[in-house]
Amino acid sequence: MEAVPIAPKPNWGVRRLREKLHAVRWRLRATRRLWSPGTRPGMPILEPEEKLAGGRFDLRPGAILPAAETTLSGWALFAAGPPLRVELKLGDEPLGKARLGLPRPDVGEALQLGPGAVTGFELRVDLGQERFQGAAKELRATVTGPFGDKLEIGPTAVSVAAPERSAPPERLARPAPIRRQGLRTLVVAHELGLGGAQLYLLDLIGELLRTETVDPLVVSAVDGPLRSVLEASGVPVHVSGEPPRESLAAHRGRVEELVAWIGERELDVAFVNTATGLTLPGVEAARELGLPVLWAVHESFEPATLWAGLDPAIRRRGETLLAEAETTLFVAKATQRLFGEAVAHNGRTIPYGIDLAPIEAAREGFDRAGTRHRFGIPAEAEVILSVGTIEPRKGQVALAQAFELVAARHRDARLVFVGGRADADTRFLAEHAAGLGAAERIHVVPLTPDVQPWFGIADVFACASDVESMPRTVLEAMAWEKPVLATAVFGLPEVIEDGRNGWLCEARDVATLAAALERALDSDDEERRRLGREGRALVERRHRLPEYGRQVASLLVGLGDAGAERARWTARLAGSGLS
Repeated sequence: MEAVPIAPKPNWGVRRLREKLHAVRWRLRATRRLWSPGTRPGMPILEPEEKLAGGRFDLRPGAILPAAETTLSGWALFAAGPPLRVELKLGDEPLGKARLGLPRPDVGEALQLGPGAVTGFELRVDLGQERFQGAAKELRATVTGPFGDKLEIGPTAVSVAAPERSAPPERLARPAPIRRQGLRTLVVAHELGLGGAQLYLLDLIGELLRTETVDPLVVSAVDGPLRSVLEASGVPVHVSGEPPRESLAAHRGRVEELVAWIGERELDVAFVNTATGLTLPGVEAARELGLPVLWAVHESFEPATLWAGLDPAIRRRGETLLAEAETTLFVAKATQRLFGEAVAHNGRTIPYGIDLAPIEAAREGFDRAGTRHRFGIPAEAEVILSVGTIEPRKGQVALAQAFELVAARHRDARLVFVGGRADADTRFLAEHAAGLGAAERIHVVPLTPDVQPWFGIADVFACASDVESMPRTVLEAMAWEKPVLATAVFGLPEVIEDGRNGWLCEARDVATLAAALERALDSDDEERRRLGREGRALVERRHRLPEYGRQVASLLVGLGDAGAERARWTARLAGSGLS
């Protein structure tokens, strides 16, 4: 059954809400507030008749949704400001909390809001599960506003299409490897920018080179500043370009190009970094060359979500490649569990390690006051630091909203985001922050390879992501002995124990995040030092790069030895005429 197309994001109900807002002669400009003494912190000054609200789903009543990973989206707002929480249900089944803080320029234009207004929400959900199949159901959303008042969106009648029967997985060719002296390693990367997974790879290659375990050759889909770092270390890098997504024939063409280029180099094993669609041609090329594969998966998304935009035939090949990898490596147990049966026979979790040497060098004699002066941060400020590329899953907009709710009680608090890029997500965060009452105390800083000074000036580190495996930045903050406030998603509860070495809170809930910020800002110096010491002790005990490198090296050497043994048996069979 074909799904009914989801209509473009409509403005149903916007006109009526606009008329109400104009009737009370009050205009919402972004999320700027007026304050007065005695008001509850984070609450705007509004009369009861001004507590208006509106919202809609972005789908037609009667829509047939696909039995697959699907995004349910919409918009909601109150006259008092953006929602603090949006919870979705399909029939009697709770779907979860939606991601908040998404831009909706169509609603903003219709309501004459400022450019940083927050109204959009979305929730990614797998509707392929059996409990969602069958008769028409009602989609609802319960929205909580700044005053704690509730708005119900829906019910909207929808149904879920019957699931398609998936084709059986293909058996991909696996010729015998060619053995040479030394462990020559093909490294398949998705990109060479300044993200966490890329810096993980750079650290790991450096450690494996230091121990003379590998002689690497890097193939990356996307170029970036780390290429020059690798090449300066004598590591050859080949940038293949972003692979085709919508055509199996084009995908196969890219695989054949890589096979021809890689095959001349007679490699022994393959190490694959990330499970995004950008790495699939490289993995398939490694398989066709007979290389045993160690695949490091960082993403806490199921394969159906990771590869949702790919041609179905390419996606099936990806599922086969993942199942046939000799070892699939995870940095968090929760992420391994997420992949379930797909990696039941080959999955392994090893806690990620970081290089403490540059952190120790930066900490030695660190001039906190001078660095704050250079960055324009007052000496007496309490700095909440968030480091990471700015994107919706990392929750920076929600963190800014939560900071707005507590800023009135903490006049010295500053919120610093390090990770800005020249893209729409960064522009939106900056515009939204500029419209807040605490705008002058929120800073959006460009992405930088030299992030250590920012850790040095911070008082608290915050990670508000709704999807993370084991963020490198959290481990670095703990190595700096900074207390960490984080959402309890995937691998984060595996390193943070609430009250012992940091604070945990729920994801996708602005009110809960604000309460956690309040808790962190209310903590005294002694508590922060205690949490920081415990965090540092955990990193030293379990997350050192040399130990992590040793375990990965052992896996690679084991795969190389197994590949050599297979090659010897293949040659022996060929010589006997029995192959």
